[in-house]
Amino acid sequence: MEAKYMTERTFRIIFGALLLAGLYLEWPALVWTLVGILVFQGVTNWRIPQLVSRLRYGAQVPIGACCRSNRGEGPNRYNIDSERVLCLVVAAMLAPTYGPWNTQFWVVPWFIGFALFGAGLSGMCPMILALKRLGFR
Repeated sequence: MEAKYMTERTFRIIFGALLLAGLYLEWPALVWTLVGILVFQGVTNWRIPQLVSRLRYGAQVPIGACCRSNRGEGPNRYNIDSERVLCLVVAAMLAPTYGPWNTQFWVVPWFIGFALFGAGLSGMCPMILALKRLGFR
């Protein structure tokens, strides 16, 4: 029987739902924890879906089994994964708009939450497609 791994799609659904819940319930600790998770993933390239799958199923999970996709066109000009760049871009957009500029740009964190939740539900992330077109893996 084949083990089911946590996918990036499942992670986006959970992450988007937690972000929206943190914004709605006004729990800044949750929102800042999510920003920290994104920065952690972007800097270290240790993805939460892969870590969860390895904790759940042990060392039998091959590295990158749950997180790599061959979708996307375009040349690979940059030696960095598009998922990693997505984490850094989302964290860079979320931190200032939730923190110091919350009153001016309050809609941006909500947009990010709904976009990630929708990307998880649909299985298609426009930002990932754009990053792959720009030349990221």
